[in-house]
Amino acid sequence: MSEIKFEENTKSQKLIVIWPYRFRDFDWQRFELEFLSDYLEVHVHELIDALTPEFSVSYANQSELPNVLRFSSIRSWHKEFKKVSENSIIFSYIPSTSFKLLVLNLLMKLSRSKVVAFRTGGVPFSSLRLDPNKRDLPKSIKDTLHFVRRNFLRVIKPDFVVVGGSEELLRVKRDFPKSVKVVLANSSDFSNRIRLSEINHDVKKISIYLDTGFPGFPRDEVLEKTIEYVRTEDWYPKLNLFFEKVETSLNTRVNISIHPKHIGRDHQPLFGERATIGGQTAELVSQCELVIATNSTAISYAVAFLKPLFLITSDQIENGFDQYKRSLIKNISSETGATIFNIDREYSEQEIGAALVIDHEKYESYKQKYLTSRTDGKPNYQVLLDEVIKPRI
Repeated sequence: MSEIKFEENTKSQKLIVIWPYRFRDFDWQRFELEFLSDYLEVHVHELIDALTPEFSVSYANQSELPNVLRFSSIRSWHKEFKKVSENSIIFSYIPSTSFKLLVLNLLMKLSRSKVVAFRTGGVPFSSLRLDPNKRDLPKSIKDTLHFVRRNFLRVIKPDFVVVGGSEELLRVKRDFPKSVKVVLANSSDFSNRIRLSEINHDVKKISIYLDTGFPGFPRDEVLEKTIEYVRTEDWYPKLNLFFEKVETSLNTRVNISIHPKHIGRDHQPLFGERATIGGQTAELVSQCELVIATNSTAISYAVAFLKPLFLITSDQIENGFDQYKRSLIKNISSETGATIFNIDREYSEQEIGAALVIDHEKYESYKQKYLTSRTDGKPNYQVLLDEVIKPRI
């Protein structure tokens, strides 16, 4: 891994992170800003209250770092933005899916600063719509819309787009004109795994459930204005019974990795006396012997650390209205080779034990498709320093 030595005055250069949601310490860590802040003056502009204030209910915590400024209107944000944006580097996480967001992207481009977008999702997606009541568009119309966005909205496109995985690269080529420079990098989770490579990963007799707050806590459904059809009282009793079966079958203990949005909320009514741990997902997965999940993006860690993966569903997911979640789980199973367990059914110890086998070929394919576009093991902050920021040496 290459290292760069910087002059003290390099830090006079500013990095502005434009973030449309609630910004947390988790985001500071996953975007590797603690490393970039050694060389750049980092400003985080959080815009959830200006864009989607109703989505705030989904977050139980927020960062209190002095670098993070919160704005309740586009006007107040733009006033502050103009003060700091000259000759800055902008990390933009703002899509172009509404008129208001188009204006934001235009204002960033008009600053004449270097604008960097990110396409580093790290998980298979579904072609189904999140809200099944919304009619899907024919492919010909979708292709036309992509053409318009790619070419006629060229003026608001970023200067760079950071990509992790071959599937994201295909979508970037579909959505961005050739004038946007593609920077090959990693998903945030995979980059984090690279940086944890020297930490002690001794395996413990522990299994980790990657909780998403589903169901029971407000999540992205608030933003999408969709209804949660899987009921808490149906899901968690069966889920905990499945955990007990896994524990007796494998002589393990299932602990809960809390979703970053929900750190600070009481999980005891959902999981009883099980250990619920927040802010340590990568470390927990690195030391566990089994990962259990529905459709969390943190499944990346199971692949990156070569851990067996169990995927779980239920009758309400399989036969109910939430075909979007059903398709996500099936897609992840197809891509990783992981077994899907329905918590409304009974399984033998033999069935559970047999599912521990890892399909290494599929894990490697998953890594290349969704987690990394690199072969040199550079974490994202180093890639950005080398290929985008290029500070004075």
